Amino acid sequence: MTTALDRAGIPPAEVGLLSMVSSTGYCAPGIDTRLARGIGMPADVQRVWVGHMGCFAAIPGLMVCSDFVRCRDQPAVLLNIELSSLHVQPPPYDISQVVVSVLFGDAATATVIEPGAGTGPGLEIVDIRAATDIEHEDYMTWEIGESGFRMGLSPQVPNALACAVPGATHALLAPHGLETTDVHWWAVHPGGKRIIDAAQECLALDSDAVAVSRTVLDAYGNCSSAGVIQVMNALQDTTPLPVGQYGVAIAFGPGLTVYSALLRGA
Repeated sequence: MTTALDRAGIPPAEVGLLSMVSSTGYCAPGIDTRLARGIGMPADVQRVWVGHMGCFAAIPGLMVCSDFVRCRDQPAVLLNIELSSLHVQPPPYDISQVVVSVLFGDAATATVIEPGAGTGPGLEIVDIRAATDIEHEDYMTWEIGESGFRMGLSPQVPNALACAVPGATHALLAPHGLETTDVHWWAVHPGGKRIIDAAQECLALDSDAVAVSRTVLDAYGNCSSAGVIQVMNALQDTTPLPVGQYGVAIAFGPGLTVYSALLRGA
């Protein structure tokens, strides 16, 4: 988190909001409290926990931060911490839970949201939209059992997302007079090979548009809510969104929910 603040040129004492996102683990006082104190954030820093929304949760986290920044004219930090390894099930092993454990990885990311134009290449959050397919809510579940959290993951998730993503993306772009061809880069949640394939095919994207998502998946696995932030960071490091050009970040999770953000180079 200190690295992100240093890159933005913002001292910890000037942060107005710390929003932490996680779907893995519980503790109180929370990690956000301890981190804020440890790096020198003020005692009156506001804190919001976005908990147990799943892989798409970074985007509502961005919404919370961007709304705060616009309203209060103070910087905010979005912290994504996902420690899926905490939920590895003990013996006797259930093969379905072993498969889930193999898919997910641990990660932590920090994103600084600040008022006005920042320093260096940045992203303006233009709009955020959600779409939930309640009919298929049982395709992805995360419930507490006798030996901890158990995840249910249907093999039909990619097919359901392929049906939901085009409409959700149109709802994000159309109010701004945009189409998919107007989008310069895509940060697609690296939820798995079939998830990326489904997004690429249903949005008619070329292979380059999702290449970074595939690279992040290969390197780190599915890191839940941190995944789409990892892709956004990688895109900004390698091919920063040009000023005035549009990008889309899109992630998927329980509900069955598609969450997307319209971004503009700043």
